[in-house]
Amino acid sequence: MSTSRRGFLGGCLAAGLALSGCSGEEPSPAASASADPTRLTFADAAPAPSLDPSTDGRLETARISAQVLEPLVRANPDTGEAMAHLAESWKISGDGLTYTFRLRSSPRFHDGRTFDAQAVRANVLRWAEAARTQHHPPTAFQTVFRMPGTAEAPALFAECTAPDARTVVLRLNRRHPALIRALTQPAFGIASPASFADGKDPGGHPVGTGPFVFQQREDQTVRLRRNEDYWGDAPQVQELVFPTVIGAQTRYYWLLTGEADAIDLVGTSDFVSLARRGYQIQQRDPYNLAFLAINQRHPVFASVQLRRAAAHAINRSDIVRSYYPEGTETANDFTPKLFDVSGSGTGSAYRYDLGLAQRLVQASDYDGRALRFCYPTDVSLPYLQEPEAIYARIAEGLTKAGFTIEPVPIPWSEDYPARIHAEDPDRALALTGIMGTYRDPDAFLASLFSRRTDLLGVQESELFEAVEDAAGQQDGDTRKDAYRRINEMVSETVPAVPLAYPISAVALSSRVTGYPLVATGVAEFDRVTLSD
Repeated sequence: MSTSRRGFLGGCLAAGLALSGCSGEEPSPAASASADPTRLTFADAAPAPSLDPSTDGRLETARISAQVLEPLVRANPDTGEAMAHLAESWKISGDGLTYTFRLRSSPRFHDGRTFDAQAVRANVLRWAEAARTQHHPPTAFQTVFRMPGTAEAPALFAECTAPDARTVVLRLNRRHPALIRALTQPAFGIASPASFADGKDPGGHPVGTGPFVFQQREDQTVRLRRNEDYWGDAPQVQELVFPTVIGAQTRYYWLLTGEADAIDLVGTSDFVSLARRGYQIQQRDPYNLAFLAINQRHPVFASVQLRRAAAHAINRSDIVRSYYPEGTETANDFTPKLFDVSGSGTGSAYRYDLGLAQRLVQASDYDGRALRFCYPTDVSLPYLQEPEAIYARIAEGLTKAGFTIEPVPIPWSEDYPARIHAEDPDRALALTGIMGTYRDPDAFLASLFSRRTDLLGVQESELFEAVEDAAGQQDGDTRKDAYRRINEMVSETVPAVPLAYPISAVALSSRVTGYPLVATGVAEFDRVTLSD
């Protein structure tokens, strides 16, 4: 039996629950997580070390901060296209280089200060200044605006001006038609300039215009309260509580005992039990990608032959069946299927063929040196819900192919993303993924293949140029063909191995009568409805 199909006894032990003998008697479902009928408790699967989405790209950071900080434009939950939000309208110049936003006059910041063009400009300049310094992993501003830029590929960002109190003008150095969609990300939520003035860290106490106001953070629990002066429709929920609850079995029990009204990342072994008990389970559309990063700066994986051997040693379909919820599909590209830009024959580059992998290793000059393989521990992620088990299955295949694997477990709390994105020629492999934040292929491909990164060490300038060329084109068949070719180019050089397009799910108690599920995982909690 795989670790993902563990029985109730194993789940009890893993969760460390103090049930007498763990006899199999589960607690009865509770009707409410709180004596306060206006409070909603949502159990996150991982901590949010910062509440500044402009510098921290974790889903949990985005989910919480998006309730406080609002962007100029917001994504339509059905189409992903930009809709007016803090900006009531916008215009794009004919050459595609100038974006002019007309701001609403009604929003105000939670600290009472005025929301105006100068406040927006201050935010953009803060993001741009931070983007001039290398971040691990890159910030959303760095990825979208190609910061800090190079002589061959200068940054997209040119300047931001505020001609009057309600007008913001953003100028680019070259066309980027997906920009307006990219600006819907929580990373571009507008904060009160006072919250980051004089070197203050807005990640500790975010101040925005949103439907909820930051109240406090205690240990790994964040509390928000309803903004009674919100410029839009008032939320029904008066208090939002986001505790961090590590482990799928523990979150399962939080829901059953009433400590949580909703839990993220339902464990694969918990779907049937929750459904039988009448809990609502909502599955997100697959809009994230799990992949194995291969560091080309490592002496062994400078060889494309050995990168291909690694790809053929991984039984990806078995991993999908064993460690992901039903509905998850094996990934053959680095863009979700909804974009319809899969490369021709790319799946064959990553197909499981242990014999071929062994022959490639034997024909190489690989001397058996240990390969450091990093993977996160003590966490569940939308793209890696059981990372330790997935690591073990991949390492088993690589070992059978002839590689010597040195496990490098890194607790998520020790900033796993920063560790694997930092320059490290001794790191050979890393298990990771991407959570889509806006609906465009560039959201997935730019962070990996628009320029050299320390995660992959890719050096192919032809690939970088192809990503930039595709990003500069208008939507249509020509752009789709460009992205198909990019996926084919990647499959030829194998800088990484796509593993899965995972399904993830939220489970809700009976008192939650409406929950606006979205593929990105960042729900609008002001639209949540509760029973009386």
